Amino acid sequence: MDRRQFILSGIALAAAASIGATLGMVGWQKSRDADENNRELVLSALLPALLYGALPEDATLAAAELNRTQTAIGDFMPFLPLRQQNELHQLFNLLANRLAQLGLTGYLTHLPDLTMAQRLALLNSWRDSYLGVLQQAYHGLRELLYGAYYGQPEHWQSLAYTAPRFR
Repeated sequence: MDRRQFILSGIALAAAASIGATLGMVGWQKSRDADENNRELVLSALLPALLYGALPEDATLAAAELNRTQTAIGDFMPFLPLRQQNELHQLFNLLANRLAQLGLTGYLTHLPDLTMAQRLALLNSWRDSYLGVLQQAYHGLRELLYGAYYGQPEHWQSLAYTAPRFR
């Protein structure tokens, strides 16, 4: 390789890196946008794991409760502070992306294709992780999903909860 080829290769590499960085920043900003399909994909995979043991044994009843909970989450999301909404949208979008999911979960397989044991192990690893970001993802999802599930009056009886009466 002569001097001219070396310089041209360096210029081409720098141009490619700058284009890649620019596109990467655009992709990163786009990951904060709300995408209902990504939210539904992630929730359909993680809801059964987080609510493991609380769902009815009957598959049709369990599916109906999961659908009601997903609807409740969609209804509740706009009432969260904007920062939390953006963080949750970003988490849903990252978990729907195969490469980002590999980095966050260690699995290349789509979340819905994981076994229940793998999903539970994934959530436990996030809960016990030394990385604060993974702990934050776990606790944010858990609080959102538990609030949406147990916020429905039909689940109050199993908690022995009675709603306060206002005059």
